[in-house]
Amino acid sequence: MKSLSLTARLRTPRHKSGCTSFLGLSVVVAALTASSVASAATRYVFATFLGDDASKENLSLYTSKNGVDFTLLANTGFAGPTNVLRDPSIMKHTDGQYYIAYTLKSWTTTSASFAIASSPDLKTWTFRTEVPAQVSGVKDTWAPEWFKDTDGSIHLIVSIDTDTTQFKSYLYTASDSTLGKWGAPVALGIGPNYIDTFVVHVGALYHAFTKNETTKYIEHATSDALTGPWTFVGKGDWAGWGSGKEGPALFQLENGQWRMFMDCYGNCGFLQASSTDLNTWSSTSKVPVLSGVVRHGTVLREDDSVVGSGGTSGGGGTSHGGTNNAGTSGAGASSGGTGGTSKPSNAGGGGSGGAFSAQGGSPAAVAGSANSVGGGGSPSVAGGAGGATSHAGTSGISLAGASAQSTTASDGCSCSLPKARRPPHTALALLFAAFALLKRRRAPSPAR
Repeated sequence: MKSLSLTARLRTPRHKSGCTSFLGLSVVVAALTASSVASAATRYVFATFLGDDASKENLSLYTSKNGVDFTLLANTGFAGPTNVLRDPSIMKHTDGQYYIAYTLKSWTTTSASFAIASSPDLKTWTFRTEVPAQVSGVKDTWAPEWFKDTDGSIHLIVSIDTDTTQFKSYLYTASDSTLGKWGAPVALGIGPNYIDTFVVHVGALYHAFTKNETTKYIEHATSDALTGPWTFVGKGDWAGWGSGKEGPALFQLENGQWRMFMDCYGNCGFLQASSTDLNTWSSTSKVPVLSGVVRHGTVLREDDSVVGSGGTSGGGGTSHGGTNNAGTSGAGASSGGTGGTSKPSNAGGGGSGGAFSAQGGSPAAVAGSANSVGGGGSPSVAGGAGGATSHAGTSGISLAGASAQSTTASDGCSCSLPKARRPPHTALALLFAAFALLKRRRAPSPAR
């Protein structure tokens, strides 16, 4: 409580020098604590189903703090109107809701559509819509995978075969923000005879990991455009994982390392492999807790309230006060990519320079310098989800992506304090810093 009262007293200093000191203090405290705040809030959510029996074709969810050790969150029992849910892909949308897209028929039954459901809490799910395949002669519509591109567009990549053609990957694009309306399918350009295609976007390249239905190997293709043309850079047993693998799902850890989950049929378990560059991968190993229990699914990485997806491209989002152009791809997902260095953002009207925002990515320690059109622009520190909000004409010092609340003193100096609750160690650090500041301010000064 004492630390709070001291903070309150410092919010309206008598002199600009005091306000400047407090802003400097805020930056120091934010820089020291933002990393631990963001790290503590990171969560990996794995959406899956448990098997081919009718009783197991429904949604189960697991969570992890490190992307390795998962624990069961809920066997939800949700299976939608068809009473079948397979291959769920999970993302978190800008409306704060979680969404899954899934296969709505058993693998032995023909299906001409896929389905979408949503939840506010991961436990209670509501069926939203059934999306028709719109492919002539459709036979099977399987494994829809979310993909959010760097321009904010939301897609689903779906594996479809017909009476006369082998499986191909098709791209569906959402035509409204409610995800209730979808455009006509566009061939992704991979295949035929490829299934379970999962895409991430890193730098200038799109990376697709997809199962060859003939050889049963997971192969790797790249392209500079989402709809191709694609070049296979890893064919056959290029990664040394062997045959009989399917359902690749990628996500990125906080340290930048990529992890791939894959389903292995033939009683060889649920497997994982890791990479630092998406090109060279480790050998496979069984995923603790999950192996032998779960089937095809995807992972959403959540950093604070960052929107993520099972197949999400990174690349900064738009933060209040400026557009950020940084960040690497994340699956998630992510959710999600580890944030890179934030480039300068153009803040309008003297607002905040904008905090780093990444799709499922870790917040940058310090956002890029502000290139402000109006006066008063300042960089946000350690911006997390969606960037920090700073009122126009004021300086916004934001802790870990929290919205900044500006307080303007009578001398025109504006100080900003985060609304987000500080953890105990942050308050303690601020307390000692505040005492030091008060002691210095009480010293005799020629200006008084």
